[in-house]
Amino acid sequence: MQVRKYHRMHSMTSASATELPAGTVHLWYTSVPQARIPLDQYLSILDEEERCRAARFHFDRDREPFILARASLRCLLARYTGADPAEIQFKQDRYGKLHIHHPVSSIRFNVTHSGDCIVHAIARGTDVGVDVEILRNSVELTSISSYFTAGEQAWLHAADAQTRDTRFFTLWTCKEAYIKALGRGLLKPLNSFEISLAERGEPKILSDSEDNAHLSSWRLLPFEPRRNVLGCVAVDVASTRVELRDYDSGVLLRHIV
Repeated sequence: MQVRKYHRMHSMTSASATELPAGTVHLWYTSVPQARIPLDQYLSILDEEERCRAARFHFDRDREPFILARASLRCLLARYTGADPAEIQFKQDRYGKLHIHHPVSSIRFNVTHSGDCIVHAIARGTDVGVDVEILRNSVELTSISSYFTAGEQAWLHAADAQTRDTRFFTLWTCKEAYIKALGRGLLKPLNSFEISLAERGEPKILSDSEDNAHLSSWRLLPFEPRRNVLGCVAVDVASTRVELRDYDSGVLLRHIV
C-alpha cells in the first residue's frame, strides 16, 4: 500500500493545499539541476505508460527532464486537487492534449520544457498554453520561420544580428503557447494565424484563418523564468493575475500581470 510518497519527496507537496482563485493562473518553474530527489523516487509516482515512455529515451538529457516534468506535474496537481500524485490519471483528447481524468476537477494545465528548464501552467476552468525556449543561435532554425506569415517573416528579417535570436524565440514561444492553449497541436499550421509584437505592450493575435471568432478571447504574456530563457503563456482574457513561482521553494518570483 502506498503511503503518500510525495510527502517524503518534496516540501512543496507537504504544505497546505494551493488555492487558485478565479482569474488567476500559476506558472511553476523548475530545472533538472534544481532537483534534489533521486530520479527513481520521481519514477515511483509515474504510471506504467509514463515509465515505459521514459525508458524509450536513449539519452539522459532527454529522459531526465521528462521524468521530472511528469513527476512535478503530478505533485503540483495533488496540491490543487487533494489527490495522491501517484493516483492521478490523465486522458488525451483527440489532438493529444492531456487532461485530468481522475479525480474529477476543473483544474486545467499545460507543461513545457526546453533543455533543463521546465514550466507548468495551472488554471481553473479555462484552458491555458505555455512554451519556453532556451535563447540560442536561431540561424539553424531559419527554415522554421519560412512557415510563419509574411508579416512575421518581415518583422524577423528587419532585426539586426544582435536582436534576431531574441525576436525569433519571442515569436516562436508566443505562437506555440497559443497553439497549445487551443489544444490543436501539430494540426494547426504556423501560418494560419499572425502575431504582432510591438516594442512595448502585449503581443497581439492579428488574425487566425481557422479560429478568427475567438481572437479576443486570449492574451499572450511573455516572461523570462531565468536568464537566457524566453517564455510565453496564453491565457483567457478573464485571467487578471498571472504569477511565476519557483517549484522547489514555492517562492513567488514575479507577477506577470
